[in-house]
Amino acid sequence: MDKLKLNNYPIREGIYIISDIRNQFESVYLKLRESEKRIYSDGEVRNLPSISDKHPHYQEWKLRSKSLERFRAYLNSYERNLNFLDIGCGNGWFCGQLSRLYHNNFYCIDINLTELKQAGRVFNNGKIKFIYADIFSAELPEKNFDLITIVAAVQYFPNLKKLIERLLALISERGEIHIIDSPFYNSEEVDAAKKRTFEYYASIDFPEMADNYFHHTWEELSNFQFELMFNQNSNFNRIKKFFLLKDSPFPWTKVYKSN
Repeated sequence: MDKLKLNNYPIREGIYIISDIRNQFESVYLKLRESEKRIYSDGEVRNLPSISDKHPHYQEWKLRSKSLERFRAYLNSYERNLNFLDIGCGNGWFCGQLSRLYHNNFYCIDINLTELKQAGRVFNNGKIKFIYADIFSAELPEKNFDLITIVAAVQYFPNLKKLIERLLALISERGEIHIIDSPFYNSEEVDAAKKRTFEYYASIDFPEMADNYFHHTWEELSNFQFELMFNQNSNFNRIKKFFLLKDSPFPWTKVYKSN
């Protein structure tokens, strides 16, 4: 049963439109992505995280492939189909890959219509529904999702508390929110991190984008029940780093409802 009632909404090139479209941010964001060489062909997206070793982001995708493999292994613990929501899905590569192995109900949400359309072209396998939606204003069914993922995207949400509270309302009683491949900072690190972010965006002529990148802290996350599923600063991963076995520099965090 489709509790999202997607058939009540218009479809544009295979994308369900359930929120008003806002083009201003998307236009600037796509120009930034092009400048950073993060606009991928359909063929490249289909194979992500595998990509040519000549690509400028090859090393980054090698690390992201490790995050994907860890999450795949985690999904193997489930013996039932899941209602799976991916927030900030972009070109859809993460759930696109998962849908090749698992028969879950995948719902992928973003406010970048251009990348959503690409995702719809590339991963048109009947298992995924791609949706243009503002997570805060869209009418989404509460207590409906078993797993929610936010992959390399939580830094684009200004208010972490508001975001997690919204997502907690959407998951089932035993549901989980997984934040993957995004940084968290100690409070004393934030000012320096903000400075680095501004300097980076200024160096590529997009200084305004620094206002759309948010540096969330462990202190903010401590307001919720959470578990670290992976952390490169653990003793084991420090040993791996010592022996040059590189892995993601970002944690994988599971947030869940209080008992």
